[in-house]
Amino acid sequence: MKRAVIVELVGPAGAGKTTLAEGVSATDRTVLSGLSLWGLPRRDLMRSAMSLAPTIAAAALGGSKSRLRAGEIAQMIRLGALRRAVWREAQRHRVLLLDEGPVFALSWLDVFFSRNGDRVPAAWRRRVVSDWSMLLDVVVFIDASDVTLAERIRTREKPHMVKDRSDAEIYGFSAGFRKAFDRVIAELAKAGHVMVDALNTDRVPVEQSASRLLSRLKQRRNGH
Repeated sequence: MKRAVIVELVGPAGAGKTTLAEGVSATDRTVLSGLSLWGLPRRDLMRSAMSLAPTIAAAALGGSKSRLRAGEIAQMIRLGALRRAVWREAQRHRVLLLDEGPVFALSWLDVFFSRNGDRVPAAWRRRVVSDWSMLLDVVVFIDASDVTLAERIRTREKPHMVKDRSDAEIYGFSAGFRKAFDRVIAELAKAGHVMVDALNTDRVPVEQSASRLLSRLKQRRNGH
């Protein structure tokens, strides 16, 4: 039985998810941040890959249009591995803050691998949404204006695929992810008990945003 409140921070690039998560965990040591799709234990990745094998085979048998591509498979494997890691850490901490978790992973698949409306295998997606809807407690949608997001993407050290693109291209990229996030969040909320919150970081100091987020998390934790 999990004890932690599990929260995913989602939002377009530049919204400040990682900075906020680090600020909250630095203030409250009962909060674990940094758990995401990346850098997961190899044993979890291997087990996830084995569990995914039937889905990969079924998609291949469906023909070339249904065949999963390498990028899809890798993200699907990471998502399964993350679920295993979250279950373990949920026994050791009061709050887990996921930066790039199930909402991001499913949205990423929708943005980059939708094929004329044919997304990842429907049966796999339903299982994933059902599993995570029972594990994830809160989704906090973090956002800012398009102008602010573009400025942050261009000025931060972290590389990004649209960093050198025009304003219009960055705005379009953010809009595409917002749409995908809305869809996935709605799926999770419908399937389980996931609560949804929102936080705007537009022109707001990081410390203030972190304080607001921590206050909301404490409310969720006390009512959990």
